[in-house]
Amino acid sequence: MLSRRRKADAPPPAPLAHGPWPEESFAGAAGQIVSFFGDDGIDLAGARLADIGCGDGVTDLGVFQQARPALLVGFDLTPVDTGALAARAAAQGVATSLPDGLRFEVCGPEHLPAADDSFDHVFSWSAFEHVVRPNAVLREVRRILRPGGTLMIQLWPFYHSKHGSHLWDWFPDGFAQLLHDPFEVERRVLEEPEKGPGWTVELLEAFRELNRLTLDDLHRALLHAHFSVVKLELLHEPFHIAPELSHFPLSLLAVAGVKLLAVPA
Repeated sequence: MLSRRRKADAPPPAPLAHGPWPEESFAGAAGQIVSFFGDDGIDLAGARLADIGCGDGVTDLGVFQQARPALLVGFDLTPVDTGALAARAAAQGVATSLPDGLRFEVCGPEHLPAADDSFDHVFSWSAFEHVVRPNAVLREVRRILRPGGTLMIQLWPFYHSKHGSHLWDWFPDGFAQLLHDPFEVERRVLEEPEKGPGWTVELLEAFRELNRLTLDDLHRALLHAHFSVVKLELLHEPFHIAPELSHFPLSLLAVAGVKLLAVPA
């Protein structure tokens, strides 16, 4: 669902982010998710929630603590190491154990192991830029979302935007994916792995697997899955345009990301 990789029958658990406790995921991303629903009067307390592309589970723990849903299931291609997550959360003093209502499930690239109409609301944070077949994934989301439910998607960064390579530690000026041959990008990253946050191989793998989804592509995929977008926030920042980029549509370069709410049509 989240990449082109084909996992083995028993893949290793997804590692927690290296380095300090990722407060930007635990509090920052989680807070934005809860607020984006809440600003539209959608109270997640007591609800049944699903996260598409949960990664290491840190954001889901943050959402659970802030929103207090009845159930939150994080789906990803790779299993979450719940033992490591619980131990690290306890070490940081943010949780003594994982909540009973927080669960994680391994999913397929185009299948979610959940019954029809299972969840009140679904969200996805910084995952859809990795999805190989957005139409198929969104059809699955539509299937597991109950009538009257809401989908939230945050996608950052879009491929053609400044930081679309995901390699900003090596290319702080941005647009490496448009200005350089992929082999040149990889060579420069491998020559200076110490610049990155500590998981250079994983970042390069993600770089190879990025889709080139645009905002309009995402909208078409949502329509194809019978969703209607009801709220939209564009994410952007100032940037300089190199002469080599002058032929790209400004809308591609300028839209760095998006947050949206969609409901079943």
